[in-house]
Amino acid sequence: MRNEFQIMSFTQFREKLQQEPNLHFKNKFYTVLLFNDASGSIVIDDLQFDVQPQKFFFINYNQVYHFTDSQDMEGNVLMFTKSFYNYVYTGNKKIKSDSALNDVAPFIIASDENLTDLTQTFEELRNEYSKSKLLRKEIICLLLKVFVLKYIRNSNKKHRISKFIDHKKQIVEDFSNLVNQHYKELKTTSQYAQKLNFSPNYLNALIKESLDISAGQFIKNRVILEAERLLLHTSLSVTEISYELGFDDNSHFGKYFKSATKYSPKQYRLLKLGKKF
Repeated sequence: MRNEFQIMSFTQFREKLQQEPNLHFKNKFYTVLLFNDASGSIVIDDLQFDVQPQKFFFINYNQVYHFTDSQDMEGNVLMFTKSFYNYVYTGNKKIKSDSALNDVAPFIIASDENLTDLTQTFEELRNEYSKSKLLRKEIICLLLKVFVLKYIRNSNKKHRISKFIDHKKQIVEDFSNLVNQHYKELKTTSQYAQKLNFSPNYLNALIKESLDISAGQFIKNRVILEAERLLLHTSLSVTEISYELGFDDNSHFGKYFKSATKYSPKQYRLLKLGKKF
């Protein structure tokens, strides 16, 4: 369960972070930082927040963060995956990770009253985590949902990131996930726009605004990336690769690939493998 859910002291957490090659970390979990004593600041994506006692932070999936001028930080860290959070499934939108956790405030400052409320649930979580008893995973999952709901309940709306911005970020994430799933059979912006229930123009404008490339170029980049992998790391023929990637014929694939790399698939393979063509 350690790969899905962990509780550790902030000292242990800092020791793990210091093993990384740089001090900017991309989050691979939902992470909650519960500071008992702290100073300095934390930068999450491009937003900087002061760190102080009784201030708790929620770091979402794939957010990048680092600490600056941090001193004497004490507290606890709670980390969990999407799959673990949904281990005990519920269809309630206020509880599901793909809806409730998209709009969580980046931090809350706990008053004496809600500090007691949150820490009591956290201590229950930590106590259950330290045991090896029947239904341990289920109980931890349910307590975790309670903790997250209390965090949301105690968050102040003025600390929330704009729902509109969060909504746009979610669309970009959904688009990226769809491309990763369907790039072999779907290669146009309109096909993905239909799946997301948006117009192609709106989707393209949103991706351009967020990623600085068009939606069509994003799709093409993913197809070309896979083509390059297959050309360099498999013995499949160019024809086999073209069918693997969903092209009707070898000629179409060749033109598609050359428009992006300036080389035919065969030339690209020979060039990267250090052979003459």
